[in-house]
Parts: sequence; C-alpha cells; structure tokens
Amino acid sequence: MRSWLLALPQVLLLYVFAWAGKWISMVLPLHIPGSLIGMGMLFLCLQLGWIRLSWVQAGATLVFSQMILFFVPAIAGIMQYPWLLGMKGLLVLIIVVSGSALVMISTGVIAERMFKLGEVKRRDSVENL
Repeated sequence: MRSWLLALPQVLLLYVFAWAGKWISMVLPLHIPGSLIGMGMLFLCLQLGWIRLSWVQAGATLVFSQMILFFVPAIAGIMQYPWLLGMKGLLVLIIVVSGSALVMISTGVIAERMFKLGEVKRRDSVENL
C-alpha cells in the first residue's frame, strides 16, 4: 500500500506531461499524437536534468506493471471482427509477419552495403595521402 502511495504523485507527474503534450497537439497544427509529444517533453526534461529519474521511476514501474489492463479493450474490440480469428486472420498475420521480415532484411542489406561503401571510401582517402 505504501508503494502505491509513493508512486501516485509520480504517476500524476507522468499524466501532466501527457496532458501537456495533448494540449500542444491541439493548439499547434502538428500531426503527432499528444502523448508522444508529452513523452518527448519528459525525455527532454530528464536529459536536461530538470526532472530526476527517481521522481518518475516508481510511477512508471507501476504503470508498466498494470499495462495488461490497458490492452484488455483492444482484445475485447477484436471480438467485433470474428473473421480475424479464422483463416482470414491467419492470412493477415502471415502477410504482416512476412512484410515485417522483408523490411528488416532489406534494411540490414542496405545498411551493410552503405557501411562497406563508407569503408571503401575511407580506405581510398587514406591510400591517397
């Protein structure tokens, strides 16, 4: 019970950043979700030392430990689309997984080629000295 009471102000501080980010998202013509803006502001404040990690760590741990409760509505919402649980859902899953794998593989291949190209350019510039 005591840990919940200690974490409550920290959770409220996290919500303040989320609300501030949502407000900024509404006021400015940004196409970025307010929660991401708030998270970015929190990250910036942590990096600049304006907020210490100890001020939000217990609250963040508490929120993460209860994260399954936030996913229950999404799981209940899938019941509106029963076809996702059948053969069509399996096909959608195969397409998503294969598409993700294709993106990861192509990114790795491109990164390797760019790294080798940079290495060749560095080697050529050293040899020309």
